[in-house]
Amino acid sequence: MDLATIGGLLFAIIAIGVGAYLEDVTLGSLLGRSAFLIVIGGSVGATIISHSVEDLKEVPRGLKMAFSPPKRDYQGMIDFLVGLAEKARRNGLLSLQEDAEDAVNPVVKRGLTMAVDGADPEQVVEVMEALSEEQVNQINRSAGVFETAGGYAPTLGIMGTVMALVTIMGNLSDVDNLGPAIAVAFLATLYGLGSANLFFLPMGSKIKGIAKQERHFNQMIIVGIQGIQAGENPRNLREKLSIYLPTTGGTRARSAAGAPAQEGA
Repeated sequence: MDLATIGGLLFAIIAIGVGAYLEDVTLGSLLGRSAFLIVIGGSVGATIISHSVEDLKEVPRGLKMAFSPPKRDYQGMIDFLVGLAEKARRNGLLSLQEDAEDAVNPVVKRGLTMAVDGADPEQVVEVMEALSEEQVNQINRSAGVFETAGGYAPTLGIMGTVMALVTIMGNLSDVDNLGPAIAVAFLATLYGLGSANLFFLPMGSKIKGIAKQERHFNQMIIVGIQGIQAGENPRNLREKLSIYLPTTGGTRARSAAGAPAQEGA
């Protein structure tokens, strides 16, 4: 589980809850079924209209990524690619046929297979980059859905408030219930702003960040396969690939002697 996502949500909820308590706001005064239906239901409906079925199918996967991002073993992948480079230098590219067949990462598998088959280096890079972009775009589809919902929610909240105020303005003679009615009317605005800025937009931003990490990891793989096909010195290749290591999280401190990894994405 991603501690940043969970911790951020909990911190925001607790901070808002404490602030509401200090202002003597009761939980019951913040509950409104009609406002919830107008804002959430309207936002979901408008978002469905705005996106294709393929985009909507990616939402569960994107939400899962936001709370449990995929693990990418940069150092393990570097060790794996450098090991392939050493093997290719000793025995030739054809000796990597079995490694290409056993590769788990789709970018590695496609690039290595084409390299072993003797494809043009530029074509190999183009195909790997296209495959990488398709993976990134697939992740970004779900991010776009959340960002769309975050754009509609505040507007639907204002619409719900206006609807309630229209009703209130038609009953101004009921002075005793005027104040509570206006308070309830603004719940829709609260729900719209809250759902957009505490959930929809942060989820979209989080998923887009994961997509950027996917592109960065795949770019490292592309450089590695390109170096293997060119017969680059394994030591130089390791130095080149080390540039892609994350600067945080302790990845640089891992031992390069560990078992090579192929997945990482």
